Amino acid sequence: MEIRQLEYFHEIAATGSINEAARRLNMSQPPLSYQIKQLEAELNVKLFERTRAGVTLTEAGKLLYDRTENILSYVRSTELEVSKAGKKQVLRIGITPTTVTTIMPYISRFSRENSDVNFEVRDAITFTLLNYLMDGIIDVSVVRTPIKLDGLNYLELAEEPMIAVLPPEIPENETKKEGISLKELTGCPLIIYRRYEEFLMKAFGEKNLLPDIFCVCDDPRDAMLWVQEGLATAVFPRSMEDLCTDLPIRIIEEEKLKTRILLAWKKDRRSSAVMQDFINICQEYAGNQSLR
Repeated sequence: MEIRQLEYFHEIAATGSINEAARRLNMSQPPLSYQIKQLEAELNVKLFERTRAGVTLTEAGKLLYDRTENILSYVRSTELEVSKAGKKQVLRIGITPTTVTTIMPYISRFSRENSDVNFEVRDAITFTLLNYLMDGIIDVSVVRTPIKLDGLNYLELAEEPMIAVLPPEIPENETKKEGISLKELTGCPLIIYRRYEEFLMKAFGEKNLLPDIFCVCDDPRDAMLWVQEGLATAVFPRSMEDLCTDLPIRIIEEEKLKTRILLAWKKDRRSSAVMQDFINICQEYAGNQSLR
């Protein structure tokens, strides 16, 4: 199985057409079809279902497509790193949407002290970034608990509570409150981030409380629009506070709902010099509020 064959396969899967893929790859259709047949013969599976409308992936094809995304990404990243050898070093880092504000001061400090380093950033959810770490696509990643840390070294950068983001129209006697309990939250419909659904439900369950889950979502920015319309109260980590323009915010008074933001890297991976320098900066300034 060659990288070239994987590139051909990926292009066909992405376009859903052998003819369109051939056009984009600047080659004719027969040799492209031949390469895919060779790949299928080598793997002893059928990767595409051919129809008049084009092609669709088989189950085996879907699995290969998911793996190919990572393989080709790793190849491109390696090519970039090698091409810059002797010129600029590259730090490959993963960042989740809710940890950008936490890690940026560390990146800024590191960059000022290492002007010869460029960055390659992957934005994704924690579980995707953990896969990238284990596959060697990124060097380090910022992740948030709760997660499984098997096979990882990690450094705690910060700890923060969850917050409740209330609709704009709330009673006047509620506007000066700073905190809110889980029991109080059961009295209103909630929008929760899917990533923390199990985490939140466990906390409610341990207090024998049953929350009214109005909506489970994947994007906190969308949830803010729902809150602005007065439909429900959103529950998120505190670092999402910047998204909550002109909305009342309450810290959820529950110790078990605090989450930790970690810098993680693979245990059995040999650290490059630039990767170790970044880890050292994070270790030196972890929890240092003056850095922010």
